[in-house]
Amino acid sequence: MQIDSVQIECFLAAAKHLNFSKAAEHLYISQPVLSRRIARLEKELGTELFDRGGRSLELTADGEKYRDFFERTSSEFNDLVEIADASGAKAKRQIRVGVCEGIDLSKYLRIILKGFKEINPNAEIIFDSGPVEALTESFKHGYYDMIILLRVTIENYLKCGVVSKIKIFDLIHVNKCVIYSVNNPLYGREGLHLEDFGGQTLYCLKKEHVPQKVLSNSELFEKHNMSPETKFLSSMDSIYMALQMGTGFSVFDNHERILKSVDIEHFDIEEKQPISMVTSENMNRSLRELVDYCMDMKF
Repeated sequence: MQIDSVQIECFLAAAKHLNFSKAAEHLYISQPVLSRRIARLEKELGTELFDRGGRSLELTADGEKYRDFFERTSSEFNDLVEIADASGAKAKRQIRVGVCEGIDLSKYLRIILKGFKEINPNAEIIFDSGPVEALTESFKHGYYDMIILLRVTIENYLKCGVVSKIKIFDLIHVNKCVIYSVNNPLYGREGLHLEDFGGQTLYCLKKEHVPQKVLSNSELFEKHNMSPETKFLSSMDSIYMALQMGTGFSVFDNHERILKSVDIEHFDIEEKQPISMVTSENMNRSLRELVDYCMDMKF
């Protein structure tokens, strides 16, 4: 059985609020992340903790028993963890890492996880994904030890005063690429360049706190003497649907998950940008070892 304090924390918050959205808001995480953690806890315990069939969320009989048990024992457990950590005798050290949704780093994260566990078997790395705003808010409140996202996003959050007193480490550098659908009139043409899309609409993902100039890659298009009509959409699903109409394109990094869609085409352009790891200035030993390992990998 593998149950961790993060799952217990999510379960107790949901049991208190009897609402997954409110519980997630209380913990500064997204609702899907909280739901997945509770589902994993239910799987480990072999029972359902909540009755999700009615109009409102209710604890099952087993859920009430586990709530009472965890409420009695969780604070004592956390006290023991702190004592063990302070004495250097802790058997396991959890490192919570939040990865910006949409970025596909699965290949790199598997390598990091496997290699780091080999040299530091007492460390337990927990990966989550979520939108930039949720990750940053959770990081501010100490929920994540590290978040991974595009450096340009980090820099704009810093300018807005959203996050401060941090350290930034570039993990990998990725190419930007042009993406379009098989319904685009340019589909099938060989040797395409960015300039070929000059007469089409550019679709961009709108993000809070990030200037439109950055999101629309204005410097890139100035360099190529282009000024495409730009439309900002609220989600990647909306951009995907717009591209399906066949009359537009987008520019993202080549680790964007949408590139794996069967009806999406793309090609790299020369501009690169870093995907970076962000930690607080004061890192514990395990987190520092993880950062050092990632930097030594030189992806």
